[in-house]
Parts: sequence; C-alpha cells; structure tokens
Amino acid sequence: MPDQDAFYCALGEAMNGPGGYFGANLDAVVDCLRSSRRDSTLPRRMLWKGFSMSRTLLGEEFVDSVVGLMQEFGVDVLPQ
Repeated sequence: MPDQDAFYCALGEAMNGPGGYFGANLDAVVDCLRSSRRDSTLPRRMLWKGFSMSRTLLGEEFVDSVVGLMQEFGVDVLPQ
C-alpha cells in the first residue's frame, strides 16, 4: 500500500531521475526545490496522477502540505 515513504521515493525520482532519492520528509523536499530553483528559469509543473487517491491514502493534511510547499517554490501542481 502506498505510504509517505513511497511518495517521497516517487517524487525524488520524478525530480532527479531514476534512483533520485533525496530524503523522506518535507525538509528534504525544500532542500531539493531550493537547489533546483537556481538551476532553471523554466516554469515548473508537477502532474500529480491519482491526486484524489493520494489524499485518501496519504491523508489530506499531508497532501495539502506538499501542495502548499510546491506552490511556495513556484511549482504548479496539476492534479489528475
């Protein structure tokens, strides 16, 4: 069953490629977003497949925290 650890693993690979693990908490996501912000001026988007299911499995509070964090760093979250 998907959990927060699996989410962080999938997010790390989406942001950094296969094996792109960067940590298993929101602070690690912040570090990754800070470093990637310097590397690109392109708009950033996150296509979140299974968004509704994620809210159920991971918890609304967790998902809302991730979305808020992404928005804070200029990442457009596109729920699907």
